[in-house]
Amino acid sequence: MERLVGPEDGHSRLVRLPSGRRFCVAEFGDPSGIPVLAFHGAPACRLMFDVTDGVARSLGLRIVAVDRPGYGHSPLAYGASLGTRTEAFVELANELGLDRFAVLGVSGGGPYAASMAARLPHRVMALALISPLGPLADIQHRGNSHSTNGGKNGAARSSADVHLSFGHRAFFLDLPHHSWLLRINAEIAMRSFRAAPRFFAHTFAHLLPEADRRVVALPEVERSIVEMTLEATRAGIGGGIADLEIYAAPWGLDFDSIAAPTQIWQGLDDLIVPVAGALELGNLIVDSRVHRIEKAGHFWVYGEVRSVLGALKDMAVGAPGVPDEPVSLAAAAPLPGPGLEGQV
Repeated sequence: MERLVGPEDGHSRLVRLPSGRRFCVAEFGDPSGIPVLAFHGAPACRLMFDVTDGVARSLGLRIVAVDRPGYGHSPLAYGASLGTRTEAFVELANELGLDRFAVLGVSGGGPYAASMAARLPHRVMALALISPLGPLADIQHRGNSHSTNGGKNGAARSSADVHLSFGHRAFFLDLPHHSWLLRINAEIAMRSFRAAPRFFAHTFAHLLPEADRRVVALPEVERSIVEMTLEATRAGIGGGIADLEIYAAPWGLDFDSIAAPTQIWQGLDDLIVPVAGALELGNLIVDSRVHRIEKAGHFWVYGEVRSVLGALKDMAVGAPGVPDEPVSLAAAAPLPGPGLEGQV
């Protein structure tokens, strides 16, 4: 492993792997703690996890966050699949000396986290998925073929019953197959954001449900979103386009090979990722615990990072998990302070 000169933020470095691939990696929390390989949302980057630093340190967790190709300081690589991306992350984990580790996926990082758990069942100690993007192309394919899927606890369900809205279907499944149109729209959105990031953030907030508007209105949350997205798009929007092309294809995972204890948290008022797709992951991953969070959108985790990371640590060390039952955050507004962000 060759460490290159990287961004001077006190946490990040560039890493060149034996294959020649290069990734920008940032570490937060306890350097000697339980390693957690963290996958950011889209468009996002490693800085999504900088606000976990203090909480992770207090819990004895070492958060290892990586810029996916095309984000931040990691060079772009088009034409990849979820499988080839996973192989690159396996190589990265090997070179970083991560023998046994937990995996955390936020929003658009969910597919990569689940894929790592399936690829390395004997090395991944725990899997935490926060508002994850589900296997939408697989759902569409099974729905079109009217096949059934064996669900958790032996309950067979038809994937045709997993409803995707017209907007979600168009954005995640149809648009990525029209690359020229995707690139034009993505470039316009990226340039608009970088020209006036806070104005763009305010405009975006007004499109969100009330539960999310309360969260993103907090000054520290707005700052985190803006700074993280500026860093994510420093080299353009290529990382986001590459992600969307991967999301639009079937995952090709053997979900039964995921052996790690798994918990999934999903706000039921989320408009960013399809709720049904995220919940379908709980049906596909055997013995996973699904937290259906009432009256919460996509950004609820900003006020709940300690409880989520605490649950992740409990899974990693074999402590009892949290019961699988509905959760309501409606009684309290999101708390200022540490959290995570995942736009998609």
